[in-house]
Amino acid sequence: MFDRTDLRAAVGANVLSADQASRLEAFLLSRKDDGAGNAAIGQENLRFLANFNDVFITLGLVILFIGVSTMVGMIATPALLAGNIYAGVMSAIFVGGLAWVLLEYFCGRRRLLLPSMALTLIFTGFISLGITALVANSMGIGIEFDVLDIFGTTGRLGVTAFLAAAAAASAIYFRFRLPFSLAVIALGVAGAIYVFLGFFGNSAWLIGGAGFFLMGICTLSVAIWYDIKDPERIRKASDNAFWLHLAAAPQVIIGVSTMVTGSNIFAGSTSGTDNATQGLTLLGVLLAIGLVSLALNRRALIAASLVTFIITLSFVLSRAGLDASNIFIMVTILIGTAVVLLGAGWKTARRAALVIFPKGGTWGRVFPPELA
Repeated sequence: MFDRTDLRAAVGANVLSADQASRLEAFLLSRKDDGAGNAAIGQENLRFLANFNDVFITLGLVILFIGVSTMVGMIATPALLAGNIYAGVMSAIFVGGLAWVLLEYFCGRRRLLLPSMALTLIFTGFISLGITALVANSMGIGIEFDVLDIFGTTGRLGVTAFLAAAAAASAIYFRFRLPFSLAVIALGVAGAIYVFLGFFGNSAWLIGGAGFFLMGICTLSVAIWYDIKDPERIRKASDNAFWLHLAAAPQVIIGVSTMVTGSNIFAGSTSGTDNATQGLTLLGVLLAIGLVSLALNRRALIAASLVTFIITLSFVLSRAGLDASNIFIMVTILIGTAVVLLGAGWKTARRAALVIFPKGGTWGRVFPPELA
C-alpha cells in the first residue's frame, strides 16, 4: 500500500517523472472508484469514510459554512428589510457557489466522499433556497428570506424547492458522478410529486401516498438496474445502488402508510382503518421488503425500512392508546432481536430466501447466488 507521499518521494528520487506519477495516481484512483481491489464480495463496504480525517474535514466544512452563511445573511439583511429579495437570492447563490468550488477540490480532485456529501447537501440546500425565493418574488408573494416561510407559503413553492434541489443534485452527479447525489435527486423528485399531489383537495393524502409509493418503486427499480451491473456488489455501480436503496425504502413504507391511514403518519386515520390493521399492514410491508433485501443481498434497503417502520409503527401504536414507554420497549426489543439474528445469519437467511426467487440469466444478476 502507498499514497501520494510515496509518489512524491518517487518523483523526488527520479524514479518516476511527474507525468508518470500523475498518470499512476489517476490509474490507482480509478481502480479505487471502481472497487476493483480487495473488497469482500457482497458485504456492501462503506467507501464514503476512509479515516477520521474525513470526519475532521467535514466538521470543519460545516463550521465554515455556518460562519459564511451567517456573515452573508448579515450583509444582505438591510437590503432584505427594504424589500429587495434579490439580495437574499444572491446571498444563497454565493454560498452555494462556494460549496461548488470546494466540491471541485474535495470531490473532483481529492475524492473525499464524506466531505463531498456534506457539500452536496449545502449546495443543493442553498441553491434550492435561492431559486425558490426568486420564484416567490416573481409570483408577487412578499416573504422574508426564511426557509420556513418559503416552504409554508404555498404548495407551488414547495414543488419549486424540491425540484430545484433535485436539479442541483443532478448537476453534482453529472459533474462528479457522486453516488450520494442520486439519493438527493430521488428524494427531491419524490418530494415534488408528493407536494404536487396535495393540490387534489380532501383526497390529497391518499393520492399522495400512492404517488410516494410509486416513486419508491421507481427508485428501487433504478437501484436494481445498478445492481444488475455489479452482482458482486463491489464496484461503483454498487455505491450508486446503495444510496438509491436507502432513498427507496422510506418512500415505499410512508406511501403505504399514507394510503392505509388516509392521512400522514402524524395524524389519525381518516380512512376508517383501525389501528391494528394499520400496524399489521406496515409489518407486512416490512417483511416483504426484508425478503426482497435478502434476495438482492442489500442490507441497506432493509436498514432504511427499519428506521421508517419504527417511526410509523410508533405513531400507530400511540394512537392505539399505548404510552411512550411501552412503545419504546415493544418496538426496540422485537425489531432489535430480529435485526441481530438476521445480521448474524445473513448468508443462511439468503440461501433460504433465494429458493422462491427466479435464477439464471439476468435474474442471476438481480438476485446473485449465495456461495457456500
